[in-house]
Amino acid sequence: MNYRELGKTGLQVSEIGVGAWQLGGPLLLEGKADGHPDLGRDFCIRLIQQCGELGINFVDTAEQYGDGESERRVGAALRGQRDRWLLGTKFGAQVGPHGGRRRDASAARLPVSLAGSLRRLQTDYLDVYLWHVAPQPGEAEEAAQFLLEARRKGQVRAIGISTADVRQAELLLKLGCLDVVQFPHSMVSQPDPLVALLAACGAGGVVRGAFAGGRLSGKYFHQAPQFAADDIRNQRLGNTVAVAQDFARYAVFEELLTPARGMVQLALRWLLDEATTATIIPGGKSLEDYRQAVRATELPPLTPAERARIEQLKAELLARPA
Repeated sequence: MNYRELGKTGLQVSEIGVGAWQLGGPLLLEGKADGHPDLGRDFCIRLIQQCGELGINFVDTAEQYGDGESERRVGAALRGQRDRWLLGTKFGAQVGPHGGRRRDASAARLPVSLAGSLRRLQTDYLDVYLWHVAPQPGEAEEAAQFLLEARRKGQVRAIGISTADVRQAELLLKLGCLDVVQFPHSMVSQPDPLVALLAACGAGGVVRGAFAGGRLSGKYFHQAPQFAADDIRNQRLGNTVAVAQDFARYAVFEELLTPARGMVQLALRWLLDEATTATIIPGGKSLEDYRQAVRATELPPLTPAERARIEQLKAELLARPA
């Protein structure tokens, strides 16, 4: 495993991390699936520990995932070995009364969120603490003061946001709270202003969505996806012929595969070759998923010719309607 500095934080993070949303079990918000099928508590705890045996040292979760169950499982997995892990969680999105969505990242709520996450994670500090909702002008300033004080006290080591909106990151940069940005990015992403911001300010980039919702995993090039009823992807996409046809279009990248580099490794290697990528959280649901991801870190960078061909195939792909 290779390790990179997470922005300017001084934290050395493994190039592959564990995304623990998939490990928190199913969640219903406003009557709709907002999580993933349950793999089982004991299985998820052991999976995180096995990822540590692969050299992975970063795990990302959130207070909302599984209504706190993801954090509880992560905390149980890291018990007795907290010092070898970098632990990140997120605040601001909660499960409200009667299963409704609650978005509260106010300074009044923050002490409750932080204390709850620390308790569930069985730790007295967080390495990374991120906004999980859009920071609101007029509210974010007071929240930022709380977080900066928490960082000064050592309760959190790095602050930032999980977002796809560069304007949200820019606001936190002005407030001195942008050590880390978690954002969706993949080999088929359009030019992203968040990447440019990270390059300019030096914040650490935590990449999610590396497989573009499964389109770049290779699993569904020749087999239609079938998402369970309690899987958020079923809520977002459904199991239709149109979805199957859309996923199959991405098989154009198969020409770049080799015996040593499957589709998973190609998609991850492309991201690892970007200077703004500190770590990638692929959100695997099995040890084999993570073994395949770690293999990407062992491969050489893509050649300029390979990257140029990817850009050509991407342009042709995105120019054709799904």
